[in-house]
Amino acid sequence: MGQIKINFTSDIINSYKRLAYRIWFALAEYVDNSTQAYLNNQKVLDIVYEEEQRNLSVHIYYHKGTDIKDDFFEIIDNSMGMSFEELEKAFQIGLPPNDNSGRSRYGLGMKTASFWLGDEWTITTKKLGEAKEYSITLNIETIADGNLALDIQDKDAEINEHYTIIKVGNLRRRFKGMTIGKIKSYLSSIYRFDVSSDMLDLFWNDEKLGWNGYSDDDFVKNSEGQPYKRDFEFEIDGKNVIGWAGVLSNGSRSKGGFALVQGNRVIQSPPNGYKPETIFGEQEGGINNLVNQRLVGELFLEGFEVSHTKDNILWEGTQMDDLDDAILEQIGDLRKVANEFRKNAVDERAPSDEDFDFAVDKLISELNSGELSDIVLSKVVPPDTLILDSNKQIEKAIVESTKPTIIK
Repeated sequence: MGQIKINFTSDIINSYKRLAYRIWFALAEYVDNSTQAYLNNQKVLDIVYEEEQRNLSVHIYYHKGTDIKDDFFEIIDNSMGMSFEELEKAFQIGLPPNDNSGRSRYGLGMKTASFWLGDEWTITTKKLGEAKEYSITLNIETIADGNLALDIQDKDAEINEHYTIIKVGNLRRRFKGMTIGKIKSYLSSIYRFDVSSDMLDLFWNDEKLGWNGYSDDDFVKNSEGQPYKRDFEFEIDGKNVIGWAGVLSNGSRSKGGFALVQGNRVIQSPPNGYKPETIFGEQEGGINNLVNQRLVGELFLEGFEVSHTKDNILWEGTQMDDLDDAILEQIGDLRKVANEFRKNAVDERAPSDEDFDFAVDKLISELNSGELSDIVLSKVVPPDTLILDSNKQIEKAIVESTKPTIIK
């Protein structure tokens, strides 16, 4: 028998724009690279930051022009920067870093996120302690046509400078309104531990993002005034799981569920939190009971596989079922507290602002779907005279069947 050689064509780069990214997870790829570069060089950079009187910072700028062709993203950090050798390695597609246990895992994130956002992007970087700045521009059409040679520009720079600047143009999408609000909310949540510990200053268009988290006052109290909030720890498939769960006194569907955390970086969180069916019930179609609104927590999962877009845990074997059973064993009683507590007898199932935004997004998605247009266009609208006659018949039936109420 002969052999078949595996061949990857240059056109595979076009598949990046079809990835199932959400905009906040695409932008998080750049923040992951910046924060991981800091963690890899923390001792050196902490000394530098103290001298510069600043923290690690990542600025995400969304420049919106009069037309989409003028729009672009620019991400600027003051992390370690890259040498020529490190930059060269960064463009070995799919080559993971030497240590892939951190936030930079698969050697794909920067490339996939950039080509998902736009057709052309430039990276400019300067490593601390070196005297050269390097710059590379990539164009998706040029690469797809088979031109895989990247021209590197370099120039002299100050040794004490350190930064990476990524600019993505020829964008495929525009972002506004509620989507901008979601980007800021999700990025704050994803890097909640970095920003709340002052390790990272994260900015969206010069607005500094923060994370408030929860305090004991946010949770239902027992008869002794202690919050219904519990820490726990157990093992799944030889991997340690640490977490906590609590019952909010003021909940909403957008708040309920667990945040899944790895390396102090959130993988999944409310409003799309992880909700084990053993606790929260069947989630298909969505349940808006008090348990789904009030029960919250965080699960720290080290050593579990993560999707390359870093928005899901890739469960193996019976890991997910075992995890759900263990959570039920640890906090099953909190479900009863969440379901029975009534604050001033007010039904909290009314939609929050976040629930309303989610519902509007779903409605807009349905209105823009091809199915709706097919239904509308396939229906024949009756003549005006027929509609008026029908309305008169309905009016007559209502008037005849309605008896007036006379009040003296």
